[in-house]
Amino acid sequence: MLVQRRLVSPRVALLLASFVTFVACATQREQRISSAEARERPSDQACEPKGQAPAAGWVWACGYWHWDGVRYAWVEGDWRAP
Repeated sequence: MLVQRRLVSPRVALLLASFVTFVACATQREQRISSAEARERPSDQACEPKGQAPAAGWVWACGYWHWDGVRYAWVEGDWRAP
């Protein structure tokens, strides 16, 4: 007569499943918090012309924060022709 033995008791299986679910939820929450923080736009930097205008009448275009789909990246200002 063959007797089959359980590898894991039902209580241990339930405890293990609960632990795995808890860890997965905690990890997802951490990722959401990190993503939310990364999407906050940094404060603007001072808008001051750098150097002299290359020609008379040129104007300074201030730098700005650009969202590249993952994070904000600073785009330097530059001189623009009228």
